[in-house]
Amino acid sequence: MHAGGALTDREELRLPPGYRLDRSDPDVWTLRRAEGWVVAYFSARGATKEAIEEAAWEDHEDNGEEEYP
Repeated sequence: MHAGGALTDREELRLPPGYRLDRSDPDVWTLRRAEGWVVAYFSARGATKEAIEEAAWEDHEDNGEEEYP
């Protein structure tokens, strides 16, 4: 991380199975489920690893998906 706690391109995220961070837009990153559904949007300039991971895991738990079916 660099000053301010924002996520860098080199950091690995610990996301639930199938979740991914779409960084195709240089300004807005999109957290997506495996099916492509949008979970959340984040500012590319201010997103933190913790905020992205928290949003992913909360969504994963709310959907009742099991990590190991």
